[in-house]
Amino acid sequence: MKKAWLYTAVLCAVLLGGCGFTDTPNELMRAPSADGDQKSINQAVMQFLPPGSQLTVPLHPSEASAVTLQDLTGDGIPEVVAFFKTEKTDYEIGVLVLTQKQGNWAKLASFSGIGSELDYIAFEDLNGDKVPEMLIGLGGGENLNKELSVYSIQEGQVQELIKQPYSVMAVGVLTGTGLSDLALVLHDHNNFTSKVDIYGAKDGKLAKLTELPLDGGINGYEQAIIGKASPTKNGLFIEAGLGAHSASTELIVWEDGKLHNPLAKVDGEMDLTFKPYSLYSEDINGDGIIEIGVTTQPPGTDDLSMAEIPWVSSYFQWDEMSGLKPIEEHYQNYLMGYDFHIPAKWEGKYTITSSAQDPNSMLTRFFYYADNGKTKAELLTLQTVSAQEWVKFESMLKQKQVPYIVLKEGTKQVLVAIQPQVTPNLGRSAKQEYKAMLLTPEEIRNQYKQLSMPL
Repeated sequence: MKKAWLYTAVLCAVLLGGCGFTDTPNELMRAPSADGDQKSINQAVMQFLPPGSQLTVPLHPSEASAVTLQDLTGDGIPEVVAFFKTEKTDYEIGVLVLTQKQGNWAKLASFSGIGSELDYIAFEDLNGDKVPEMLIGLGGGENLNKELSVYSIQEGQVQELIKQPYSVMAVGVLTGTGLSDLALVLHDHNNFTSKVDIYGAKDGKLAKLTELPLDGGINGYEQAIIGKASPTKNGLFIEAGLGAHSASTELIVWEDGKLHNPLAKVDGEMDLTFKPYSLYSEDINGDGIIEIGVTTQPPGTDDLSMAEIPWVSSYFQWDEMSGLKPIEEHYQNYLMGYDFHIPAKWEGKYTITSSAQDPNSMLTRFFYYADNGKTKAELLTLQTVSAQEWVKFESMLKQKQVPYIVLKEGTKQVLVAIQPQVTPNLGRSAKQEYKAMLLTPEEIRNQYKQLSMPL
């Protein structure tokens, strides 16, 4: 998807409580494109918005904008597309399309749809005419299905190509034609049925290509993305909520001209993608292939409650021959705001404990763990300290000659990594294995990254 400039939905969600409103385009603007006149577009949008209107930011995808530039007519000159709500009703989303005429902006179209929230927007060529269509998804609130409309501009007129309900949706190359496909995943809460419909180009038009029934006995769908599932195949990754917390991932691929779920649960066998808590699929290691996330329990924590367990985020790639193969393990602590990539030399030989000493200090410890817990020794401690207490705490560390690395120093908290001060009393072979697992300050910094709070 090509955009000339973007506005940040994340900032709006944080500052405005997710309402999606702003008074002027400037409040959401990122850097404009080289061929766009920021000032004139600001003025044009505000000029043509209906009285009492406010811009509204799409909820999905995260990088979507309240205002964007798109060439919707195929003439090489981008149009301005703006999304707004009016004071008249809470159940209507407006779309404003502006075009350039003799160097000035003019209104090409203005229309609206029924919905209280702008759930999804995208601009993709779905029918193969090399001109992007407008995909606009509107919702009525939490736990309700949404409705997607796909529009094209032909001879200066906006035409609605399809209108379909969905729970979650994704756009990307799935069927192998090289063109973008549209995946609409729908869960019928009343009849306990689910399915995925695939739309794409057929004989120069946007048409439904195929569908696949899914498990209807779920709580609902949370996310869908299309991307590389293996070096040779793309896939549709669908995140489903099963119970109060539990979840699973459906992987749908295109094989022999039809949709196929290679990881489908076999009766009497465990669901390979079942997870006690949701963990969305993503390309965790940057290799271009999407990994399936599964929350796993570290050893020695069986006596803890679900909420007390320091869950490990384990990521797997689909292997066409063997199913799922492990790729990476991470400890992701949103309260402390970090992602710690578990070193490969730790895997299968470590455990984690996590506790809060007080509201301003949280402690996570990584231990060497062998002989089913009979052999245990601390590898690393990650601790948050309030900014007010940091000078005193750091002085104590220096006084006791405790090795430490400051990973993040914020206005409210400091995150510090504390290394073991002495070698524990272990057997010869265990001591050698333990020493090999210790990390250098550089390795600790490389394993750490800041974690953004999910919206």
